[in-house]
Amino acid sequence: MGEKLTKTGVVKAVQGHMALVVTRMEPECESCKARDACSVMGGGGANIEVWVRNTARAQPGDAVTISIKGASLLKVSFLVYMVPILALIGGIILGHVLSMLIPVDKNVLVGLFCLLALFGTFLWLKKKSNKLANKQEFIPEIISKTIHRDPIPPIDFSCPGK
Repeated sequence: MGEKLTKTGVVKAVQGHMALVVTRMEPECESCKARDACSVMGGGGANIEVWVRNTARAQPGDAVTISIKGASLLKVSFLVYMVPILALIGGIILGHVLSMLIPVDKNVLVGLFCLLALFGTFLWLKKKSNKLANKQEFIPEIISKTIHRDPIPPIDFSCPGK
C-alpha cells in the first residue's frame, strides 16, 4: 500500500503552516462503519473538516487536493481497531489462567481483566495519538491548489434541484 490517498476540498482557514480544508463526504462513507469517527474529528453532515500541512501555501477559498500515504492510514487503522481487540483477547486469556490459580469466580476475573485491558489500551492509544499527531507522515498535506478569485458559494443540500 505504497500509494497515496487523495481527496479534493476547499481551504476554509489558514493558521501558520496548517490549513483547514473542507471536503465532501463521499457516497462510500454512507456504508462505512467508522463514519461517526469523521464527525467526531470535525466533520458533520455532508462536509468533513481536516487540518492539513499547507505545503502549497494555499489561501482561504482555494480549491486544493490533499493527500496522505496509504501505509500511514493503514498503521493508524490497525492501532485504532486491532489493538483494543487484541487487548480484550489478552484480558480474557489472563483472567481465565488466573481463575485456575486463584479461588475466585472465573467470570469475575475475566470481566475484570477485560475491562482493565480495554481501559489501559485507551489510555495508551491517547498517549500514542499525541505522539503520532506530531509525526509528518500521519498529517495529510496539500499537494496541489487552484486559486479561485470569486468566493465559493456554500452548497445547499436541502434543495436537490440546485
